[in-house]
This record gives sequence, C-alpha cells and structure tokens, in this order.
Amino acid sequence: MDVIDVNSRQLQEVEIQGHIGVFADLRVDKSTIPKGVNCYELRHGDDDSYPAAMEQSVRINYFGAVLMTDKMELGEEGYVELSFDDFGFTGEEMTMLEYGANYVEEPECFACGADLMKFMGACDIPFELTEAEADKLLGYMEKHDFLLGEKEGKLFRGDLSYQSEKIRWSQDSIDDVINEVTEWNYEMLKQAQAEMENPKDFIDFANKKAYADTLAEDYEILDKLFDRTKYGAEIEALAVTLADEFIQHLQSKGGIDGAIQKMTEAIAQGQDLLPDVSPELKQRSGKVR
Repeated sequence: MDVIDVNSRQLQEVEIQGHIGVFADLRVDKSTIPKGVNCYELRHGDDDSYPAAMEQSVRINYFGAVLMTDKMELGEEGYVELSFDDFGFTGEEMTMLEYGANYVEEPECFACGADLMKFMGACDIPFELTEAEADKLLGYMEKHDFLLGEKEGKLFRGDLSYQSEKIRWSQDSIDDVINEVTEWNYEMLKQAQAEMENPKDFIDFANKKAYADTLAEDYEILDKLFDRTKYGAEIEALAVTLADEFIQHLQSKGGIDGAIQKMTEAIAQGQDLLPDVSPELKQRSGKVR
C-alpha cells in the first residue's frame, strides 16, 4: 500500500467519537505529520464500510488513518472499539495546513491594509497592492463576515458566520479575494442604483445617491485592481480570442452581418467557439464583468 505525505493533498474532515480530525485512506508517512498532531490508525471489521477499532498501529484490515490534535485514550489493550455511529465524514475537505489553522494555531489576522500590503509584497506569490486598495479589500471582507490572515507565508480567509464563536479558516488566494470583492461591489452598486429610483423623500434620495456614489468610486478602484489578477489577464486573452474568431468570420463572404450570423448559429448549435480555452476560464468569464 502507498505511503503518503499528509501535507501534499486534500484530506477529508471526519468526526470520531466527538473529536474532529482529518482522514487518509492510505498509510501515512509519520515523518510528515506536523507538530501537535496525533495519528491513529483504524481497523475495519467484518463490514469494511466503517472502522471497527482505533489503534496506534494497524497491520491487517487497514481502514485508514485519522490525524487530530486531540489525544485519544486507547485503553489498556491498546485500542478503542468503534460502532457505526462513532465515525462520520463532515463533508468538508482541507489540507493539513488548513486543519492546523483551525485546530492548532490560527493564522495571524491583518489589522489594517498596511499589514496586508506588506504581506503580499513578501509572500510566496507576491502581488502589488497599495495601502488604499488593501484597506478596501479588508473593509468589504469585514462587511461580509470574513477576515484575512496569514500562516506560514500563505493567505487565509476566516469565515465568522460558519459556526458560533469560532472562525473557520481556509487557504485562499489574493486573485480569488479580489474577484469576490469585485462581484460584491458590483451587486451592491446595482442594488443601490435601483433603490434610488424609489426614494421616500429628497433626503432619502440624497442619502441613497451618496451611498451609490461611494460604491461607484469603489467600483473604479476594484475594477483596475481586478485587471491585475490572473482572472483579469485571462479575460483579456479571452476577448482577444473572440475578436480573432469574429475577424475570421468577417473575412469570409457576408461581411459583418454574415460574421454575426455565423457566430450566433454556432452558439445556438452548441458549438464550442473556444476549444483551447480552459473550462475554469469560461466559467470565470461568465461570473465577472
């Protein structure tokens, strides 16, 4: 059976007798287990769909391994019997680093834009931010019940609404943060502009217009910031690809009307006009402006 480095892949979060850990169905290279994390191996019984016992080491009927910060009492005989209800998957997946961020040592939160700007200039994948841009990102994150922080040179997002009195951390990228904040701003701006159409009175109109104007100013800042992300670069490349496709049709007989008709017919027939473009980019291009 293969032996894995627990830091090299996504692992499934599990709950075992009320304790939260992460599960690997292959054998674990014990030298790769982070400090502060315990490893227990599971044995399956006659029914191999769930573990029947938890031990320090299992040689035969190996079901998998659970890594957790909690220390389990294995009893005098060196194992704990498990029933069907003692073990279950939560449905979440995470890296060992993300598990550590939630159950070992939390990431350090950015207190202000200057902290985020400094981190992004020195992290594994640098991204140039001004302090004003960083403040804007943190502000929108806070409005939507999120925090940003760092751990071991990685950017993390903390979800304040996931569970009462607990922050749920997940590894993130600055590109995804900017993309999401840009979408939030766009939706908020559309709603604010719509609400201006039905004010209660002049004062209400003036307040709503001031709010919409603030969001519009943010829009200009965030739109330029989005252009510097990998998604902005990909959207630009996508636009070039579509333009080239249109020009090819334009050069054939029929002129502009013919080119438009050809592309319209191709889309209606389900033809992929962008076979060399990744599915992720196509999905992203449908989400962003």
